[in-house]
Amino acid sequence: MREAISNWQEKLKTATGKDVYTIKRAIIDLRKDQYIIKDAFKTPVQIKTSVKSKSFPTLEDTTHEFDEDGYPIPEGVSLLNPKVVSAILCNYNELKTASEGKFEGDTWYLIQDFELLLAEALQNYPIYQTIVECKWANMQNSEIQAVLQEECGVSHSAEYISSLWRNKIPKLIASLAEDQYLDYYYLNIEKGQYKKCSKCGKIKLAHNKYFSKNKTSKDGWYSICKDCRKKKTKGE
Repeated sequence: MREAISNWQEKLKTATGKDVYTIKRAIIDLRKDQYIIKDAFKTPVQIKTSVKSKSFPTLEDTTHEFDEDGYPIPEGVSLLNPKVVSAILCNYNELKTASEGKFEGDTWYLIQDFELLLAEALQNYPIYQTIVECKWANMQNSEIQAVLQEECGVSHSAEYISSLWRNKIPKLIASLAEDQYLDYYYLNIEKGQYKKCSKCGKIKLAHNKYFSKNKTSKDGWYSICKDCRKKKTKGE
């Protein structure tokens, strides 16, 4: 597994575009598995890796303070902040045009990170994808209503479309950015505890965002992740 991580890290040095994101996620997934294996046999060894150098502090380059519940506190122009994400969504065309080809500028890197987050965050939400595309095409909510009806077979009010655009979609993207930062921080800066959900089998960080605390359990967390507990409550 260490050899696989090293191979991916070498490929990362020359990767470009979406390949950078894909390789980073592969490395993170491998390190999660590595921590699970190490925890089963001995005290894990903290792994530190260098990050790419550039002027704009991206998700991996920024060290955030944490609140009392363990959530990173976004500062400045951070993609962990839904308000910042909303501002980028609303001004994407202008920002994209202004930063095009300016590889040494902060905005170019900001847009690159934003686009990768957007693609992953909305990949399972075709309605949200359609709304974003329509908004970037400068369509009015009344026009978007017709598109959603025709392409997705759904009927949403103009107010609901506006709420999705201003609140739901930015929060979804910012939440993914938070996921990625937590993974980065607890795999590279400070040793985190990872565990496998006994329901879905996914390996997740033992953190308030993913597991509820349980004082009676050995590790202090419920064995079933929050997502699965919510589905169980809804009867899914």
